[in-house]
Amino acid sequence: MRSLSIGRFLIAATGLALLSAVFIAGCGSDTNGPATSTGTLSVRLVDRPSCVEGLEHLYLVLGDVRVHRESDGEDSGEWYSVMPDSLSQEERTVDLLELVNGVSAQLGEEELPAGLYNQARLVLEDAWMVIDGDSVDVFVPSGTHSGLKLIGEFTVDPGVVTELTVDWDACRSLHEAPPHSGRWILRPVLHTVQTILSGSVSGTVLPLDIQAAVMAVSADRADTMVTLVDPLSGGYRLMALTEGLWDLTAFAPGYVDSTITGVAVTAGEDTPDQDFTLVDETP
Repeated sequence: MRSLSIGRFLIAATGLALLSAVFIAGCGSDTNGPATSTGTLSVRLVDRPSCVEGLEHLYLVLGDVRVHRESDGEDSGEWYSVMPDSLSQEERTVDLLELVNGVSAQLGEEELPAGLYNQARLVLEDAWMVIDGDSVDVFVPSGTHSGLKLIGEFTVDPGVVTELTVDWDACRSLHEAPPHSGRWILRPVLHTVQTILSGSVSGTVLPLDIQAAVMAVSADRADTMVTLVDPLSGGYRLMALTEGLWDLTAFAPGYVDSTITGVAVTAGEDTPDQDFTLVDETP
């Protein structure tokens, strides 16, 4: 299956180098202070089994995935692109008939302003299918111009990863017009489902005011997240952690690192009381 994906840039270092990186990058997690105003949106595409006799493949070349944030009264809202513009045409091409039985294609992942989004559109560059071994062009009304409008509003919550699954019903979308003419039109029937994929971890690091930070590394070592510790309260919160097991490490200049392994993160929930007390390196 051709899978469209975007890698998340995550800081991965240790000691003072990592602490410096935190100050520069500002990782987007809070320290039990003001809540972050952004969240992460991941968009995936799935299909239902086709009912067109002889259909072997249904290819789409995606040009963009756009989402529109509803006006908050201070502006008229704004469009955001979720698909990275660095993808080749091959990376942007999906075969809908492969996206069944739990298989999906990731169309993009992007950090966006939190809030209610009232529109989403898939912009297509091209579409064709293979039926009974022959390649046939497919006409998609408005698909290459304004884009295909997705049904349903969704919310990007602050500090979490929200997945928007686009369910494309190929069986109800393909039409031969007129019948037996060999001219095919794709009038997409699309539905969206929103899911919260991430949770958070919180706790304290003592002593206070030691320029401490906490790093979370996923069990498979694929993701790393980091946040600063509030110097006054000692509190921290790591947000947008995908569900699963994470290892937490607290560190500060002049102190011995401390690690808690196998912390379980549940989507949509906070795992509290992950507390550290660091020991001075000097004897």
